[in-house]
Amino acid sequence: MRVSYEAVTTSLGPGERYVIWVQGCKKRCNGCINPEGQDENGGHERNAEDILEDICSKRNLTGITISGGEPFLQAEEIRRLLRLVKSKTGLDVMLYSGYTYEELLKIYGSLAEDIFALTDIFIDGEYVEELNNNSMYRGSDNQKIYFFTDKYRYAAPKINSSKNRDFSFRISEEGEVYFIGIPPVGFYKKFLEHIAKVND
Repeated sequence: MRVSYEAVTTSLGPGERYVIWVQGCKKRCNGCINPEGQDENGGHERNAEDILEDICSKRNLTGITISGGEPFLQAEEIRRLLRLVKSKTGLDVMLYSGYTYEELLKIYGSLAEDIFALTDIFIDGEYVEELNNNSMYRGSDNQKIYFFTDKYRYAAPKINSSKNRDFSFRISEEGEVYFIGIPPVGFYKKFLEHIAKVND
């Protein structure tokens, strides 16, 4: 599959998580948090076995989170990876999509059902900038959080009502800045203003 970046973080889901950003998205949502992830030919090629090996090399992980881009554009590879993760580790899975749950079932049928059966938490729906209210794990409030297993269902009321976002960034060896998590409302404007002042 084509991915843009992988990282271990606490910013995208419960606990310490291995996060994969899958390349490619056709949605073009206004205010997209990851426009670089829209290019289906961007990032680099990784197979599921290599990603699993990297996941298994990390200690103290709680689970994995798959974001994008749009993960379902590479649905076959996502299913393959999740089957490996579930059979070889005790990690939980959190998955994002710009499509709704119902749309994915209509488009992908049994393939979507297989993926959902391997997923603990699923967040669906397009990003709508006007509905960005700093909600936990969601870019905008039209997006729904599904708890497909019991692992985090006890925390659903707190997660659904929380306005607390965990957000961080990292700088790669090549000097590129990667934002991890969902930024607070107005972050990018303030960030760019600060950069402009530093460069003056």
